[in-house]
Amino acid sequence: MLFDGAGLAWGRGVRFAHAVLVSAVLLIAATVRAEPAVPTRAMLVQWAGQLPRLSFSADDFVTASVAEKLGSGLPQRIVTRVYAYPEGGQQPITVTVLSCRVVYDLWEGVYRVQEQTASADRSRTVPDLKGVVQTCLNVRVMALGDEATFARHRSKRIYFGALVELNPLSPDTVQRIRRWLSKSGGGQLRGDAFFGSFVSIFVSRRMGSAEHTLAFRSNTFTVP
Repeated sequence: MLFDGAGLAWGRGVRFAHAVLVSAVLLIAATVRAEPAVPTRAMLVQWAGQLPRLSFSADDFVTASVAEKLGSGLPQRIVTRVYAYPEGGQQPITVTVLSCRVVYDLWEGVYRVQEQTASADRSRTVPDLKGVVQTCLNVRVMALGDEATFARHRSKRIYFGALVELNPLSPDTVQRIRRWLSKSGGGQLRGDAFFGSFVSIFVSRRMGSAEHTLAFRSNTFTVP
């Protein structure tokens, strides 16, 4: 026979490597299957020409622990980012942001809310948590991008994704987005990697980047 000890060891090594490769493939497949799906939520889209205006509710963002945080008397920040994506595409078309700084006034028993968008900065006082939800999480007629951006996608199918976060770990996240929007010409992305793909933002997002997160997407719509 031509087999010797070295040949036998080599054969065992090949079989071991094959077993490791098969195990790795199975592990990757299991991870992909276990990847949580992004839930679909009703969003009302009204078109002003080719400019979409979105309305939706994210009031289920306020869990018992979030409510406790908001009532602590310490400043809390709720940041909502809304993206538009082409159907079947991963790179966003445009994005906008709503940020709320919420402080519960322990002496007056009211919530003081500073609402910030790319184009507005206003403060208000609301009597209860319901008022915070109405201001920060019940989005009404939010404009996204500009008509020129969506004109390039005329008659094509698109969808929207929303990401709501409590106290993102990076303290400059909101300011960075607002600075970017102010220079972007209506939210055009122009390859800016800061906003990432749908998978990186909504599916493979690292846990722990904010104290609480809610992500969802809309059904698809046709750009008029």
